[in-house]
Amino acid sequence: MSSKNAKNKKSIKSMIFDLHLHLEGRSPCSILSQNQLIDKISPKLDGICITDHNIIKPIKKFYMFNIKVFFGVEIWSELGDILAYGINILPSKNSNAKQIIDFVHKHNGVAIAAHPFSNRHVAFGDKVYEYDFDAIEINGAISNNANKLAEQAAKNMEIPLIGGSDAHSVNQLNSIGTKFKIKIRRIEDIVKAIKLGKCEVIGINKKDTH
Repeated sequence: MSSKNAKNKKSIKSMIFDLHLHLEGRSPCSILSQNQLIDKISPKLDGICITDHNIIKPIKKFYMFNIKVFFGVEIWSELGDILAYGINILPSKNSNAKQIIDFVHKHNGVAIAAHPFSNRHVAFGDKVYEYDFDAIEINGAISNNANKLAEQAAKNMEIPLIGGSDAHSVNQLNSIGTKFKIKIRRIEDIVKAIKLGKCEVIGINKKDTH
């Protein structure tokens, strides 16, 4: 490796994203407005990914100063919620969990088990081990115990962890994020980083809960 390439490699800065957010008007359960998100998001974040329920269409002209804004989706399945990044269309509404995951992979995205051990949501629980997830989520809106089970599952399955606040209101913002070890310029870079395992969970403005 040349000294120039070595220098460039060393200079790559890790980037922190919140990968799980919901906005009012797009997710019925959310009371978080765009303006509130813009005003209250932590300056420690380099980017966010809005993941509304079963809505993948981006918001036009949604700009945040110094923060990248991408769009993923949280898809309901009969066993639990699935976060998907890197897809532009949704699977059919009657798709089961396996079909959703296969659809995401077919369209070059990644499928993440969202809060799989939560007692507040329909959740995969131990069935998470039976599915071809690319990563498992540590979630800022659920209990430490549920997140510890998720962490153990990822370890057993030998897949990475990602972190997201799962914010539906202002007071849920800025809890947990994902630190990427490569530069993130577009959603495809998030997909690549997760596939390569170049990501880890990080606390943002309060103690990490996993």
